[in-house]
Amino acid sequence: MKALVTGSAGFIGGHLCDRLRVHGYTPVGYDLRDGDDVMDGERLIARARGCDAIFDCAGVLGTAETFADLERTVDVNIRGTLRVLEVASALRIPLVYLSLKQTWHNPYMITKRAATEFCQMYGEYHGLPVVVIRGLNAYGPGQHWGRVRKVVPTFIVQALQGEPLVVYGSGEQAADFVYVSDMAEVMVRALERACWGHVFDCGTGISTSVNELAGLVIELAGGSSRLQYARMRQGEPQESAQVAETAPMRDLLGFVPDVPLREGMAATVAWYRAHWRETEVAA
Repeated sequence: MKALVTGSAGFIGGHLCDRLRVHGYTPVGYDLRDGDDVMDGERLIARARGCDAIFDCAGVLGTAETFADLERTVDVNIRGTLRVLEVASALRIPLVYLSLKQTWHNPYMITKRAATEFCQMYGEYHGLPVVVIRGLNAYGPGQHWGRVRKVVPTFIVQALQGEPLVVYGSGEQAADFVYVSDMAEVMVRALERACWGHVFDCGTGISTSVNELAGLVIELAGGSSRLQYARMRQGEPQESAQVAETAPMRDLLGFVPDVPLREGMAATVAWYRAHWRETEVAA
């Protein structure tokens, strides 16, 4: 069996390809780094022919960063998803779409919510077998850092260099951190269980504050970094408490992400200790 993975060279897409192989699939990569554009419907349909499933992980990332790249964010995250939906519908290939749970008002999250609605529309009116996975805060080895400031790799690299960990706002914002291999497992199971029409949260259901995360990273990195507080970035709320509702995963997929934060973060810190210079993306 073959599965087309858009965004296959990205953090989640790469781990998903690994997980697909574990489940007996041959992943077919489709990524901008290889010259594959999700806006190119002809190229998409050519690569998707003969595949048994499509996983759509492509997207322009960032919260504050996407304000400066609004048109491209809309193009890729909405129109690009529409191209994937059109191809999946034309070929009658099941689709798993990776979205977000957060409801913040920034271009990234607004476009992902809009694309989620289009996925549900295609399922309802075109009969497309589609399932949406609303990811929480995925972390793990291999996540890029630098241009898009994702909290886990940014904190780890700052700690490994002995720099202050920059915390935006009070640091009491609550987040749900899910190990990336667990997220990939949820996505594959959603396909294999044929959960069409469902929208699943993908997280642990456990709340961790940004301050708690920062303290854990400093401890595991073995450094002497301190916390440095800064004004909240554009597009991020002063207060938030986003955690996954895990019952649907447990009941329908027979699985809930269960890598403990300390265990997953220890593995992630160890990986960055050896590889952090390789994963920097320049501004």
